[in-house]
Order: sequence, then structure tokens, then C-alpha cells
Amino acid sequence: MANLTKPSEPVVPSTNDELRAFLKRTEAGDKSTLPVLRKMLENPSAISLFSGDAAALAERSFLDALGGNNLGFKEALARKMELMRTELAGPNPTPLERLLIERIVACWLQVQDADSRYAQAKDLNRQWLEFFIGRMDRANKRYLAALKTLAQIRKLAVPVLQFNIAKKQTNIAAGAVVSDNF
Repeated sequence: MANLTKPSEPVVPSTNDELRAFLKRTEAGDKSTLPVLRKMLENPSAISLFSGDAAALAERSFLDALGGNNLGFKEALARKMELMRTELAGPNPTPLERLLIERIVACWLQVQDADSRYAQAKDLNRQWLEFFIGRMDRANKRYLAALKTLAQIRKLAVPVLQFNIAKKQTNIAAGAVVSDNF
């Protein structure tokens, strides 16, 4: 007779020690961890546990490069970025808006990094001067492009109202008649 038992569910680490040991095995490339790893990653909050949020990893790298050991500076800058995200997102951002906002904040940080490094550079020869200015210009161009894209996406999402006074019609977006009377 065929074996009708279901395969057992992977057992997720439940203590800090078990989790640390499991993380070491995944980092070492232990393929036997894959079923448990996949089970854990069903929960989106576990993604950061495995450094799967590349944007957050890049942000931390920039913060470390800018702030070094200065925890106050790094925390203040991280808070500034969080405030920017909140302000740009508004009350109900779409998934696309959230992605663009992450890009905007990342580009803003890159602009600040480029500007700071240029300001800190001393006695630059022409080649280094052109490098730093070019870096600032490229970072700023990416930042402005991300802002423009967010503005375009939001503009596309807002219905366009048209009023035809002669025919007493109000049209929204693609021309659907909403009202024949004012």
C-alpha cells in the first residue's frame, strides 16, 4: 500500500540560539536549510532577517559611509529619511508609489553623499574636480528623474474632469458622462 502521509512541515527556529545557528548554516550555503528558509520567508517581515531588502542594505551602507561611528548623525539622517518617506507617501500610497518613494529617498541620500564628499575634498586637480562635479550632477539627475516619475504616476491616477457647458455634461478621464445636469 502507498504511503499516504504528508511530508512534515519544516520546523522554524523558535529561540534566539536556534535562529543564530540556522542563520550561520544559511550563510554557509547549507542547502538542507532551504525548506525551513522558504517557510520562514512566507512571512514578509522575515525578508530583512536574511538581508533580502537590498534597498535597506544599500541605505545602511551609505549611512555608514557618511556617518562612520557617529551614531547621532546616522540616526538623525535615518530619521530624516523616514520623515521624507512618510511625507511623500501621503495617506494611501500605491505599491508603485512606495517603490518610487524608496528610490527618491535613496537618490536624495546619494545627492547628499556626493555633495558632502565634494565639500570635504581639498586641493583638487582638474581631473578630480570634474569627477566630483560629474558625480554630483549624475546623482542630482537621478534624484530629479525619480521625483518627476512619481509626479507623473500621481498625475495619471487623478481623474481628469471636463465640463461641457453647452451640452451640460461633466466627463471624467476617458469621456464617460457622469452628469447631464449641473
